[in-house]
Amino acid sequence: MEAVVEQQREKQSPAIWKNRNFLFLWIAGLCSSFGLSIFMFSEAWYVVEVMGLEASLGLVFIASSIPRVLFMMIGGAVADRFSKSVIMFLSDILRAGVAIALVMWLLFGDVSIWSFVTFALIFGILDAFFWPANGGLLPALVSKEQLTRANSVIQMTSQSSFIVGPMLAGAVIALGSYVIAFSATAALLIIASIAILLIRTSKKKTETTDQENHGSQLLKSIKEGISYVKTSSFLLALILFAVFINLFLVGPLQMGLPLFVKNVLGGTSLDFSYLEGTLAGGMLIGSIIIGVLNVQKRRGLLVIIAVGFNGLVFTLFSFTSELWQSLALIALLGTTFSVINIPIIAAIQTIVKEEMMGRVMSLLSMASLGLVPVSFAITSMVLSLGVDITTIMLSGGALVVILAILIYAKVPGLRDFD
Repeated sequence: MEAVVEQQREKQSPAIWKNRNFLFLWIAGLCSSFGLSIFMFSEAWYVVEVMGLEASLGLVFIASSIPRVLFMMIGGAVADRFSKSVIMFLSDILRAGVAIALVMWLLFGDVSIWSFVTFALIFGILDAFFWPANGGLLPALVSKEQLTRANSVIQMTSQSSFIVGPMLAGAVIALGSYVIAFSATAALLIIASIAILLIRTSKKKTETTDQENHGSQLLKSIKEGISYVKTSSFLLALILFAVFINLFLVGPLQMGLPLFVKNVLGGTSLDFSYLEGTLAGGMLIGSIIIGVLNVQKRRGLLVIIAVGFNGLVFTLFSFTSELWQSLALIALLGTTFSVINIPIIAAIQTIVKEEMMGRVMSLLSMASLGLVPVSFAITSMVLSLGVDITTIMLSGGALVVILAILIYAKVPGLRDFD
């Protein structure tokens, strides 16, 4: 009976592609994702190819990641007090301005590694305000029954851009110049900001009128967000999953994959590119599956099973010694990442109070994006102690499997969540 009611509700809601606001949000996401993927590829390749500063590339990555950690909670509190669409517009238009400034610098100035570090720092700060607002805006645009499907479409768009974007950037740089590549980033971000401006939401849902004593109010808002999450075993379990996956899987995977290709598979840079592309392709397939199924029942159990399977696949990946084996398992790994991420985001958007959405999404983003540099540092330290990359991958995967079993046994609120 409940399934029939849910189907009727979904039929009564306009299809997401007929939803004007969602369409503009999707266009904004498409342009932002392509713009940022082109920017990151071009920036990294310029530092390596033109400047010849391979060892300094880490400075650029650190400069973009640290501000996300430091400002993410502030970004979440701001998103809960002011218009989320305005915050997203300002973030995109300011990032477009940064890209234009870089183009001017390339044409008329002397670009140094510190120029790129500065630009990465600004991008990181703006990201800290953009992502909580972005995650909190979607529930105001689509019905709860369509959140899973809408999130899968957004994820598919983002993942596709990070497959195709670097290819486009490489072609533009090879046939044109870095100026054209960075100009394309600016143009795409401007289009994204215009699309965001065209989104229409109720002011009551997106703004808070109490603007007195901003500093103390923001601090109070941040404390309220942390307290809100602490009182929910469900939210704590989801954030714990994000922490473990990013701490014990993402770092060893991203940092260890080239080492694995070279030392275990005895492969080349081409083999490395095959694995990277297959991982992204698996994530895209996972997004499509979740979008088509539009899972509404037992989402908590699905996430727990997917996390356990994710850890198991990563453990098995550490034992592979042939490229075809590694490709098959990394495709499965990518698929499970999407099966985990999309229901988690949809679940949070379903149950969290609208006035707390920005702060909760910022905590989730901190647990994921913020811990990647920490994971890199831990992986580097363990490697420096002489531990081989296969042992690190095996240990990380096993820890994630154990966590999934513990969450299943100890957190019935997540296990039984629809």
